[in-house]
Amino acid sequence: MVCEFCLKHGEGKKWYLQTKNYAEEFLNENLKKFLTDHWETLEATLVPGMAAMDRLMAAPRDKPATAEPATAEPATAEPTTAKAAPPQRQEEQRIQIGAQIIPIEDAENILDLTVSIARIPCLCRSALHGVYDRRFCYVFAAFKSDFWPKGMFEQFPDLSREFEVLTKEEAKKELWKLDRQGVVHTVWTYGTPFTGSFCNCAPSDCLGFRAMESGLRPFFKGEYIAAIDIEKCNGCRDCMKFCNFGAIQYSPASDRCTINQFQCFGCGLCRVECARDAITLWDRNAIPALAKDW
Repeated sequence: MVCEFCLKHGEGKKWYLQTKNYAEEFLNENLKKFLTDHWETLEATLVPGMAAMDRLMAAPRDKPATAEPATAEPATAEPTTAKAAPPQRQEEQRIQIGAQIIPIEDAENILDLTVSIARIPCLCRSALHGVYDRRFCYVFAAFKSDFWPKGMFEQFPDLSREFEVLTKEEAKKELWKLDRQGVVHTVWTYGTPFTGSFCNCAPSDCLGFRAMESGLRPFFKGEYIAAIDIEKCNGCRDCMKFCNFGAIQYSPASDRCTINQFQCFGCGLCRVECARDAITLWDRNAIPALAKDW
C-alpha cells in the first residue's frame, strides 16, 4: 500500500514526479485566492500554533502520543479560503496542504520538471528567529505564469524583497550545499494536488519538526528507507550526526551502526557523512513490513 497521495495523485507512483500535478489548469481563481490567503495569514497563524505546540509538549501524558499523518485529504479537494486566521484555520490548512520528505535526487528530478524557480525567505525561521534573509524555501512552476510564483509573492514585501530567481543549475547547486549541511527536503502541495514548492528544514528552524516533537505528523515519510551495509560500516558513527529522526543506533558489541527502519523517514541525509558509501536507499514499498508505514 503506497501512501495516500501516491494512490490518489500518482497512479501508484510518486505523486511529486507526476507532471499532471504541476498542470496550469489547477491554477484557477480559487487556487490563486487560496495561495494568497495562505501566505497572507501564514505567519499570523504560526505564533498561536507554536504556543499550542509548547502547551502540548509541556502537558503530562498518560498515554503515548499518536502520530497520525497531518496531511490527510478530504473527499473533495476544493481550495478553501479565509480572510482572518481563527483557530480552526490550521485544520483547514492541514487538509488542503500535503507534504512528503524526499531525498536530494528526487528534489533534482522535480526541478527538471519546472520552467521557473525562485527562493524565498523561510517563514518558520522568521517566526522562530525574526529573520527574513534565510532563503530556504523554493517555489516553482512547470508553466509560464504571471501569478505563480513571482506575481503572488510580489504582494508581500517581506518576501518579495528577498525573492531570488534561480536557474535549474543554480538551484541544484544550492540544494546540494543544503544537503551537505544536513537539511531535510520536503515537497509540498497547495489546494492538493497542485505541487509548487519544497522546503529545506532543520530541527532547530522548522515548525514541522517542532510539531513532531508534540506527537503530530506534519508530513508523510519518504518513498525510501536507508540501509547500512555492515561489511562496509566501520562504526565511525558520523552518519548519526545527520539523522534528524533518531533512526540510527550504534552497537558497541559489533562496532557497527544499524538503522531502525520504522523510525527512518527516507531523507537520505545519513549518506552525506558516510565516507565508506555504506548507506543506500531502498524502496519502502518493496518491503512488506514498511509498505504501510507512512
